[in-house]
Amino acid sequence: MPAVHHNLTIPDHKTLRADAERQVKDELGAIARPDDRFKRACEIVQQADLEIAAHSEERNQAAMSLWFHDGVRGLANVLGITPNAYVEMRRAALHRDKKAASLTTKDDERMTAEERRAVAQKAGVPHIKEAADRLPSLSATVSVATARRKTAMPFLQDAALVLTEEPYDWTTDRIAELGNVTVKYARDVKNMAKRRRGH
Repeated sequence: MPAVHHNLTIPDHKTLRADAERQVKDELGAIARPDDRFKRACEIVQQADLEIAAHSEERNQAAMSLWFHDGVRGLANVLGITPNAYVEMRRAALHRDKKAASLTTKDDERMTAEERRAVAQKAGVPHIKEAADRLPSLSATVSVATARRKTAMPFLQDAALVLTEEPYDWTTDRIAELGNVTVKYARDVKNMAKRRRGH
């Protein structure tokens, strides 16, 4: 049975990510006070985490449906991920383990359409009818949220470290309360900033 053909839009992930990064840098870079910067960076990271959690599973299911049930190729580009990450996504879908040794880069690409559908059915990969319509926007949303999170983290870490130093001398408890995060999280981000500085 031939592959089903869909007109999939490939989001411009590079531009989407660059725009998201610039917006976060401009916003956080304009905040002078480290406590205000830390609080806003925490909000950006928490919002991004929510968006990633809300959309990545649906994105992955749509991609797996298109690959295993419809035989659509080139989905790494639509997803905005590397080919290796895409292989890991397929491993996770079939084996619930993205490092499973039983699927090499080309294994599922060599399967016939019938074999792919059979292994997908056995693994519980659902066939989603509107997957092709949903995948581009879900992928773009996850790309933007991931870029916003990645860009905000150094600001968050540096602000946490600055708040523990002179003249602020804040405790990690106080920093955690400000960012609505755990004390361990506040300590970890402060320590990451220290490591980046070479301490």
